[in-house]
Amino acid sequence: MLTGAGMIASLPKPTWRCIRVANGHGSNVDMNGIAETCGVVAEMAQSPEAAYQLVDVKQPTGQELAAEIQAQQAAFVYVHNQSSSLTSDQVPNLQDLGLLEAFASFVKSKDAGLSAPQILYVDATLPEATVEELAKAGIQYIVYWSEEQPGSQLIAAHFGHAFCAALRNPVTTIPEAFAVASHACHTHLGSKPGQGQIPAALPCFRSAQTPALPSNNSVPLPQLEGMDLSQGIGAVVPDWDNVRLLAPHAELRLLACGQASLIAPHRLSFLGEALRAMLVLEVRQLTVMSQTPTHRVPAHLPAGCTALRCEVQSASGGCAQVVLGGPQEVLKTPALVEHALRQTLAADALSLQFKLPPPSLPVPIAQSSDDIARGTPVVDALAVTSVWVVQLLRMLCSDSKFRMLAALGIASVGCTTTASFTQSDADRFTALTHLTPAVPESLDPILLPPSRPTPAPLGPIAYNTLPAQQHPSSGSLQMDGQRSSSQAAAGNTTSSASRGRPAKEPKLSVPESASVSWSSERPELSVCTPHQLLEDMRSFLEVRRGRQLQSSTFPEAILNGTQLDLNALYRAVCSRGGYGMGSGVNWAGQVFPRMANFTNTHKMTGVGNALKRHYQALCLDYELAHPEDLDQQEASG
Repeated sequence: MLTGAGMIASLPKPTWRCIRVANGHGSNVDMNGIAETCGVVAEMAQSPEAAYQLVDVKQPTGQELAAEIQAQQAAFVYVHNQSSSLTSDQVPNLQDLGLLEAFASFVKSKDAGLSAPQILYVDATLPEATVEELAKAGIQYIVYWSEEQPGSQLIAAHFGHAFCAALRNPVTTIPEAFAVASHACHTHLGSKPGQGQIPAALPCFRSAQTPALPSNNSVPLPQLEGMDLSQGIGAVVPDWDNVRLLAPHAELRLLACGQASLIAPHRLSFLGEALRAMLVLEVRQLTVMSQTPTHRVPAHLPAGCTALRCEVQSASGGCAQVVLGGPQEVLKTPALVEHALRQTLAADALSLQFKLPPPSLPVPIAQSSDDIARGTPVVDALAVTSVWVVQLLRMLCSDSKFRMLAALGIASVGCTTTASFTQSDADRFTALTHLTPAVPESLDPILLPPSRPTPAPLGPIAYNTLPAQQHPSSGSLQMDGQRSSSQAAAGNTTSSASRGRPAKEPKLSVPESASVSWSSERPELSVCTPHQLLEDMRSFLEVRRGRQLQSSTFPEAILNGTQLDLNALYRAVCSRGGYGMGSGVNWAGQVFPRMANFTNTHKMTGVGNALKRHYQALCLDYELAHPEDLDQQEASG
């Protein structure tokens, strides 16, 4: 028997007692041979404590399976075929269909006296008639693959990882885990939603309940002695509507596994929905670890209110500090404080939004490093959220027992790499990158179908004291969620886990597959005229960005009061070995003097950083598409 772990040992963890059946004919069944490529089994095996207890059953009859379920008190039964791989091969049919049919018949018999498991997960295709019989046997949730849309074994592995990772959270329901896993797959498969259309072949879900992501309305009501909360807590607690969460905004930088095509509206929408759901699941039954009055009552609060600085612990053991304001009579009751924090943080979690690069900047290209996600290609993604979210995600990211971020393909949060990312995760996400194009088809907005309803909560509301910061193109990005001085004064929400200087980020290398496939007609750089070079770069960027650029105004960037001398900038950097030389390129001392923008009397500060940003935005992708330009001698003129 394999036992597995919860994420924080001090928290109570439900044990999923699971039975695995390797289905197939013959006596030689290798139960360990597919552990790395089978998502459900691999995820269960990565639980170091008691989140999952897995029992293997070889070649049982229907009656023997039912008896084993009863003996183990198993709520989760997982059935799969003997073969599994991280390939695009279709999920096969169940080799021994008679096992499940006999099991359903035996459980339904009046003399059996046995109860059915809560969930049956079949990593194989099933006929609808068999699914119907299993549902009649009393199984509440059945996950299986349709014979009409079987999906691939790679998708099956990815879905299984995300599904079981979500269920490790003690407050996650099975329909919510299925919805989160579906979004994880849509994110990395590039699925485009459409009315009446299934974007990608995913498992089917048979239950009386419909899979849905958790909303802020899923926060349970508190148990308050002598109070009837059936009409809502605001009906019995005076001034409940004056409770406020003071949540300053911050920008969050993530590294997500995938190619540049991940930075597209529909894919980031799926990833954002999954992350918001994960946050709601973490905070909707949080625990208040400590609370102290603030030294000064924030001016935003109504008259007569006070404020508490609270340290909270999420369902998986992550911590964050927040400030809650409200009437003294409300905040002196610990149960009301805890419920207010659960409700307001769940509502605020739903405000997380990804930001697309502005039209003037190219989409980030995929990069890789052995120190991040074990060498899996990753891309930068930027989101606007609240400071407490950054704190919580960083702590969860550093916890080797927390698997949900790795299952979603989050390689790092700011400078904190995902500690639970394994080699099997790297193999899976590397295989998934081959299913999607290296660059996005378009950055045009895509209208998504309406997501889950999120009406305002009855009671406390999220109150944001500061506007969101600007995109890093403006130079104001607070890396790794660090706040400006005004944020620190307003919220004072820095936890002990996030203090100190951020760790130095590992150097990333750009894989060849990340560059844009491009064929130009200009001559080699040594004989290319400035006009030919600029026209070729403009044409390249038009294809790269999917929009027209005017020759008369290209490039639109201004440096030292004049149009950027892009020709000289590109040639100077290439003659020094290219952008990848790092510190070998002296931007201010050697590159800038060779440009028409340079003057002996200029008073520009930070010109080196400005040139570097211009090169990243306008030249870097072009350089990657023209490796023959590196180390070329500068042409005259």
